Amino acid sequence: GAAPEGTPANCKRLIGFDWDCTLTVQHFFKVFAWGYAQGQDLSGPRCEAFVEWCKAHDKSFRGRGLGHQDDIMVEAVEDFCRQAGEDAFNAVVREVFLGGPERIALIASWLEEMRGAGVEFAIVTAGISATVLRALTAVPEWLPFFGSSHIWDVSQGRHSIASVAGMKALILRDLCPKATRILLVDDSLCRDAPPP
Repeated sequence: GAAPEGTPANCKRLIGFDWDCTLTVQHFFKVFAWGYAQGQDLSGPRCEAFVEWCKAHDKSFRGRGLGHQDDIMVEAVEDFCRQAGEDAFNAVVREVFLGGPERIALIASWLEEMRGAGVEFAIVTAGISATVLRALTAVPEWLPFFGSSHIWDVSQGRHSIASVAGMKALILRDLCPKATRILLVDDSLCRDAPPP
């Protein structure tokens, strides 16, 4: 099939990241969609850093009146931003979910080095691409490497396949159809092996 609009024709090598627990150090989707929005596992290890950060900054770690929109993740992020403010959202993304300034700078440096070697990057998540885009605005150091045309979620895939990992692989192929090498960095491949 044809490459999505805005895709560079000369892309030869592509690294695709799942968002949660690859670029992030905490599971962004599960903390917001399950913890913040639904109150699940707030006292457990998954939400611990988020809850501690919210308490330390006098911000609520529980959503209010959620569950009325089609997408609980989008609704949760919007609610947190409304309650805590955009600056607090940016700070919690940087400090809790991305591991702080040293890790952010280290990854930015690596991305720059790899881009210099001719590698392009994409994010393909089983979460929600709109909230990934929103989180990336908190990290201007990474924005040059992840254009909006290279941030997708599996619900946007056009392929009829049951495997989440398989869908990610096919989306990456669509993003860079002439690539001679594509690498998918994903923490959950062992739970959803791509088809043979």
